[in-house]
Amino acid sequence: MRKLRFLTLLTLFNLLFSLPGSAQNLSIYCEDAAHFKGPDGKITGLDIEIVSEIQRRVGNTDEIQLVPWTRGMKFLDAEPNTILFSMARTKERNDLYQWIGPISETSYGFYTKADSPIVIKNLDDARKVTSIGVYRNDVRDQFLTKEGFTNLERANDNFSNLKKLMAGRVAVIAGTSVGIAVEAQRAGFSVKDVKFLYAFARYPIYIAASKKTSADIVASWNAALDTMRKDGTLKAIFKRYLPDEDVPGPELTIY
Repeated sequence: MRKLRFLTLLTLFNLLFSLPGSAQNLSIYCEDAAHFKGPDGKITGLDIEIVSEIQRRVGNTDEIQLVPWTRGMKFLDAEPNTILFSMARTKERNDLYQWIGPISETSYGFYTKADSPIVIKNLDDARKVTSIGVYRNDVRDQFLTKEGFTNLERANDNFSNLKKLMAGRVAVIAGTSVGIAVEAQRAGFSVKDVKFLYAFARYPIYIAASKKTSADIVASWNAALDTMRKDGTLKAIFKRYLPDEDVPGPELTIY
């Protein structure tokens, strides 16, 4: 009887931890240049909170690892059971990965020093400036390269781009409103030291999963995010970081 009871408990235990989204073995990466650790040593940020809450709901305890974007992309392209966030979902990227989200929406634009006389009202104006700092292999780099820009100066992170801008080594950088604020603070400047010029693209932002990640895992993460959207948790997290922007709804775009 004891043996039968033990075998029954063992079977239930195995079933529990074989459910999709529970005892997952995932490599989870986020961009080091876009996040930093607080005084308590924990990584902070809007998408960090969202991903952490999804993990809690699906029973995943894998560590979120900070890596350079290019390295994270290499892992995502080659490894199974790999998560990378946050990523702009574009037509070109759509079929390369599986998607969890959207978790936000971001405008990408040109920024320069607050005292700069540069004016950009369209892409043709931007082509005429001496140099534009972009994040290597980022969606901004990809978009502007596709548009035929030949004045791009690539860096390994946006933090470096902002420092180059303030030192006069590039005339303009491609950034986002949230990213500029964080990068300026980290570099010892104020967001008032830079000014916005022109928005050239807007994309929904997702958590990306590699093609070799289990579809059941992706489905469980999306289900958890959908529940967060319905019960108000996503809105509460979102409003702490972006109080003036609406929480994105379920994805409606057809790629």
